[in-house]
Amino acid sequence: MDNYTKHQRQAALRGLVGRSEAGDQGLILQEMAKRGFPTTQATISRDLHEMGFVKVRVAPGAYRYELFDQAGRGGVWERLKVLFENFVLDIRGTGQMLLIKTSPGNANGVASLIDALQKKAILGTIAGDDTVLVVTTDARKRKAIEREFKELA
Repeated sequence: MDNYTKHQRQAALRGLVGRSEAGDQGLILQEMAKRGFPTTQATISRDLHEMGFVKVRVAPGAYRYELFDQAGRGGVWERLKVLFENFVLDIRGTGQMLLIKTSPGNANGVASLIDALQKKAILGTIAGDDTVLVVTTDARKRKAIEREFKELA
């Protein structure tokens, strides 16, 4: 698929998500097909991520996509707080490592924001579907970061 088609697809997706309470990629996929953009769930997921959309809980069991800047309403810490409040289920540390469990599909967004903090004590993150591994410079700094993150959640 060329960039022009990708650009058109993302413009349609931006319009769809912006005008609706869309929070389910399956429904978004169906609506995109109705609009002449048959694609895959993986493509929708990548497009949403590239365009800066995050899934935000609006009620128990109800979600919608919002632009990251709108969802965050501020700096990286404020944005991270939104994701932690909505998607982080558990935080546990050992040694230089911190394990953050998220709801399915949300680990990448959390890891990306942790990386954006650019904390010297954080060497890096690895994200799966529902798990983020944060590697720190030492155990003492990991404990301090763990406390900060638990306050966010």
